[in-house]
Amino acid sequence: MKTRKSKVDEEVGIAAGVAGSAQNYAENVVLRAEQGHGFAAEKANHLFDSLNGKDATIVGGDNLKNGADRLVDGVQIQTKYYETGSKCIGACFDESGTFRYFNSDGTPMQIEVPSDKYDDAINVMRERIRKRQIKGISDPEKAKEIIRKGNFTYEQARLIAKAGTIESLTYDAANGIKLAGTAAGLSAAITFALAIWQGEDFDAALEVACYSGLKVGGIAWVSSILTAQVGRTGIEQSLRTTTDWMVQQIGPKAASWIATGLRSGNALYGAAAINHVSKLLRGNIVAVTITTVVLSATDLFRMFDGQISGAQLFKNVSTTAASMVGGVGGWQTGAAAGASIGSFIPIIGTGAGAIVGGLLGSFVGGTAAQKVFKTVLDEFIEDDAKKMTEILEKVSVNLAQTYLLGKDEAESVLDKLKLIDLPDKLREMYASTDRKAFAVRLLTPIIKGVTNKRKKVFLPSDEQLLKGIGRLIDKLAKPDSFEPA
Repeated sequence: MKTRKSKVDEEVGIAAGVAGSAQNYAENVVLRAEQGHGFAAEKANHLFDSLNGKDATIVGGDNLKNGADRLVDGVQIQTKYYETGSKCIGACFDESGTFRYFNSDGTPMQIEVPSDKYDDAINVMRERIRKRQIKGISDPEKAKEIIRKGNFTYEQARLIAKAGTIESLTYDAANGIKLAGTAAGLSAAITFALAIWQGEDFDAALEVACYSGLKVGGIAWVSSILTAQVGRTGIEQSLRTTTDWMVQQIGPKAASWIATGLRSGNALYGAAAINHVSKLLRGNIVAVTITTVVLSATDLFRMFDGQISGAQLFKNVSTTAASMVGGVGGWQTGAAAGASIGSFIPIIGTGAGAIVGGLLGSFVGGTAAQKVFKTVLDEFIEDDAKKMTEILEKVSVNLAQTYLLGKDEAESVLDKLKLIDLPDKLREMYASTDRKAFAVRLLTPIIKGVTNKRKKVFLPSDEQLLKGIGRLIDKLAKPDSFEPA
């Protein structure tokens, strides 16, 4: 597989993954609420239905009074997860004992309860029907049509809402699949296109595209799980004051524009928009931090293994973080702008507009931020690789003189040097106790491989040597005919 000169394809996919993790973080902040297990049940049942091929949508975000929480294959569902079946059903009635949830045609909405409270809920609902507490329903057996058995127990819903549990990790892992797929798909598509444009054949382009997609998808998946887990901890609350203040500074109009654009045109205004953008900003902080750590794991290992310096680690991590911030900021700003433009063009629409805008924003933002930040750091921190390269250059000059390398031979040595994983070798050199000796050990086999191809030289015999001297003397005796070499 050929190496690529640019990683912009991966950076765009990773930026999309981080933006998705931030959005997911913002949407899951409610899991920390007092009734967080109820929201967890709603989200987990939605995910289960979606993964099983059903047409499922969460609609409770509109805060419509007595409206549905979920819509599955056209059926409106109100999710009620409490510790007993009686409390699940009791929450469906107001203080006067009147049922609260009806479809637009006047029929009762389906009530989703924990799987382990289903039988109890059926019995309680039957009794409610006998008491004529549901308008238009008189047959107690209709309770089975109204009550929907959830896919999870009450305890499972409680554990999904908590950080560090097997249930919450499983949910976040499953929920991250779609997000990872989006990130992987973007990187694979961009990689494939770049490879084709650079002259690769179809199979070679497909191979490198698959590699890029799997790599970026894996990073996005792991980062999404960790980001979602952090969102259930006290870190969420500790960041709130800061992000609330930051969003207040940009003003309600800008917050509304960002929130509406990133929600694919579902308008938010005033306090709702400010609150959503603040949650999204907290998600960005957490997701960027975690993704930077994931991307920097190799450098951390190299530092502990002595292959790079602490200064180099700082520089690498800082540059990666800057690239992430720029890329994600560019993606989200571009997505908001793209969705806004797309809303005025029916053929494009907000969804496609957000994707196109996100791509362009990520290209510009990530690349610019990384370049600027690296340029600044270059003024203060010299790369380990540069120091090692200087040692390598000095040793190569000495060895070239020792082995009497000609111009073509020196170029051949350089060509062979390019074929090895030089960055990896430079890190090994940094970790070596004698870097000059390491450079000698690296270059000597390559130089010998070139010099071994030299033609064998046979020295002239004494007779040939004397004849040569004689010819030279004859030429010296005739100055006009002598042309020095």
